[in-house]
Amino acid sequence: MAIIETRELSAGYDDGYVIHDVSLAVGPGEFVAVLGRNGSGKSTLIKAVQNLLGNVRGAVLCGGEDVFRMSPRRVASMIAYVPQLAEPVFEYAVEEVVLMGRFARQGRFEKASAEDDAAVAEAMRLTEVGSLSGKRLSQLSGGERQRVFIARALAQDTLLLLLDEPSLHLDISYQAEVYGILKGLQKDKGKTVVAAEHNINLAAAYAERLVFLKDGIVAAEGTPEETVTAANIREIFGAEVDIRENARSGLPEISLVGRGAGQ
Repeated sequence: MAIIETRELSAGYDDGYVIHDVSLAVGPGEFVAVLGRNGSGKSTLIKAVQNLLGNVRGAVLCGGEDVFRMSPRRVASMIAYVPQLAEPVFEYAVEEVVLMGRFARQGRFEKASAEDDAAVAEAMRLTEVGSLSGKRLSQLSGGERQRVFIARALAQDTLLLLLDEPSLHLDISYQAEVYGILKGLQKDKGKTVVAAEHNINLAAAYAERLVFLKDGIVAAEGTPEETVTAANIREIFGAEVDIRENARSGLPEISLVGRGAGQ
């Protein structure tokens, strides 16, 4: 059974749709990246599958259950969401933020249990934010904050991790660090990871399956070797690229071809 499945899913804002009739299935333990130009529907898809949008048509199933019929608490018990990185609004401490991931598993007004404390400690260990425990979010770098938000999602103890542009606003070292953590969670903890991503080379290096959106529909889907081609990049992004094989991984990666390149 698929962990998450969309059936002819259309979704958007107000009266219009951004994605159209998207049908996808993600199996247990998969790492899938959703790619496309700005405005192609990547973030809309990530939000729609967890019932965060009011304008939807079609179906979304998580573990076989209809997401659109679930309560928000039930959704949060099955799907953990890491939104795009933003400047902190409230001055919470790191451990307080991670503990927020346990709310879906607590009764109203319940205090944190020993199980909650253990889940928070394990999430902080896996994301290596234990040393930041007492710091406020505003005191952290972008990469540190992203690790904290991933820890919060892990503390939810869900079937699925959804991330919206996890590398956005991060420098190259933090991008590799964050994706290394996600890959470790997939390989070592069996987590299912679905990430909307703009960086094709980064996604191809870590995800086993890539889904390319163009104008809200699935334009290409498959392994990096199958989908990262000059023809696909030209058709989906309108860019001319060279495709080369990464010397270490053997996976495809792209370099832009511009005027004067190589001169």
